[in-house]
Amino acid sequence: MSREKENTLHFGVLGEKLGHSLSPEIHTDLLKQQNVTATYKKYEMDRQEVLHVLDVMKEENIMGMNVTMPYKEIAYRLVDVPDFHSKNIEAVNTIFMKDGTFYGYNTDYIGMISMFHKAGVSLKDQNVVVLGSGGSAKALIYGLHMDGAAQITVAARNEEANLHLEELFPYIRTCDLSDVPAGDILVNTTPIGLYPNVGESPVDASVIRNFKVAADIVYNPLITEFLRIAREEGLQIVTGLMMLVDQAIGSEEIWLNKKLDYNMGNNIHDELARQF
Repeated sequence: MSREKENTLHFGVLGEKLGHSLSPEIHTDLLKQQNVTATYKKYEMDRQEVLHVLDVMKEENIMGMNVTMPYKEIAYRLVDVPDFHSKNIEAVNTIFMKDGTFYGYNTDYIGMISMFHKAGVSLKDQNVVVLGSGGSAKALIYGLHMDGAAQITVAARNEEANLHLEELFPYIRTCDLSDVPAGDILVNTTPIGLYPNVGESPVDASVIRNFKVAADIVYNPLITEFLRIAREEGLQIVTGLMMLVDQAIGSEEIWLNKKLDYNMGNNIHDELARQF
């Protein structure tokens, strides 16, 4: 075996459907910038197969795995050692295998805070409404709270999920998606509007116009129907692509055990945005 092959690190992304995933492109660029010799593969699995993902990581010597929806909450239950933040969120988007032990982390909340900061949007003392109650919503709630949001309301149709979120985050309020209150910042964490369902929005203009800022963690398309309506209504819009890039940088900080400059993702973001 050649020395280069021996020193090659292996990474991947786990999801249900990864046809349009940008993770390989982002990580390949980030690793190249650091002169790290590595592979990065897609691992599409169904809900039965995903239960054995750690075995696959061992067999293929995959040091790090990103986890995308809908498997973040399953990954949290599978890892041996979830870190402090993923315990608070109950979702894992980054797995790190070291000496046969699987560690779980969540860097989505880091990407989310960075996404707002780079767009010049302060979360401190803001009244924020989050649409959706899945794994991404949990990371968002956690990040919003850490960054000083004054009030966080979660609007979702799943009553059971809402009740669980209230237990997990006692500082939030919940409501039905049909009864969204006014606020400062409105964030979509649902998959509504994600390619190929590009003409859909989780809420209509009558709801959106009651806010100053609208953000969408969906990044394909870059300008979702939700953001298109928001822009038409005069809101500042924040796209989800920077969150994707910066949570990836957070993952690499864990895998490579070093601090990284989050500006190293800015050119990647701009290049991908041009492609969209």
